[in-house]
Amino acid sequence: MQQLQQELLIESKQRMLTSEGIESLHEEEIKDIANVIVASISGGAWAVMDEYGTGSLMDTSNPALDKYKNSPAWNPARHDNKIRTRPDAEGQVDIFGNPVNGHGKGGYDLEKEGKVIPMPPSHAIETAMRWMKNGRMRSVIHGVVKNFPFGKYIEVYKTK
Repeated sequence: MQQLQQELLIESKQRMLTSEGIESLHEEEIKDIANVIVASISGGAWAVMDEYGTGSLMDTSNPALDKYKNSPAWNPARHDNKIRTRPDAEGQVDIFGNPVNGHGKGGYDLEKEGKVIPMPPSHAIETAMRWMKNGRMRSVIHGVVKNFPFGKYIEVYKTK
């Protein structure tokens, strides 16, 4: 599981478009939950923005997008997915949770003016997961089952 986790992490990082997204990805602790071994990777806001894109180019199939749009991190002057200026209002935070204020009523299209360039989604993690699922996981597990010396760890008792 550790090998597969490491491969998933490396594959995902190789497919990411930004250095910030790459740096944001990391391994999680391998856990045994209800007799199922879970090995995962995770990342912060940079990894999510790399995976699903930003602004008008973002992939709206992001399962966390509605939660984000209904949080204090979403720009209240942003009526579409374009990157826009924020209004001068208290209580706003950016995607990293940092307090932020804007200017005026906000809503100015920063993409249209070329001040901010939206980023297309890399789907790096999704693609790496699909690659792993379509044979790599099975291959590694098959190799372990074939080569692991299970006989050294199993005791057999005869019952009368």
